[in-house]
Amino acid sequence: MKLSNFNKLLTALMIIVIGASTAFAYYDTGHHGSMEHQREHFIEHKHEMISHQIMEGDYACCLVNPCTYCIEKTPGHGEGATCNCLDDIMNGRHPCGECIGEIMEGHGNPFLAKFFARAIAEEVGEKYYTPMTGIIEDKYGKPAEEQL
Repeated sequence: MKLSNFNKLLTALMIIVIGASTAFAYYDTGHHGSMEHQREHFIEHKHEMISHQIMEGDYACCLVNPCTYCIEKTPGHGEGATCNCLDDIMNGRHPCGECIGEIMEGHGNPFLAKFFARAIAEEVGEKYYTPMTGIIEDKYGKPAEEQL
């Protein structure tokens, strides 16, 4: 049986309508959810992953709220979804890129502030150590030993 062009067009349109209806029904039932719902799910999942890694001893971040860069960027910082930014900071090595940005915004762990300028200068260049020290002091105050 040979279909006419009209029947072919009608069949194609029905397939498109059924496909679109199925897609909208799937989306509408909350499988994807709103952007806010997706964001909340992402944050919850991120916290679960970081908590698991902390309990395994594989996540030690230098921020107040741990970064996600080390989960996302493997290999290198975060190889195997580990974070060694705390160790890096304490040993004068630069932390991951997210931590550098968050430190510069004032979201680093304030107890580590005296180590920030040296560690970041290791990445961006020693000539920036002095200006970096001023920026860190503006964000975190003078190190405790200098306030006595």
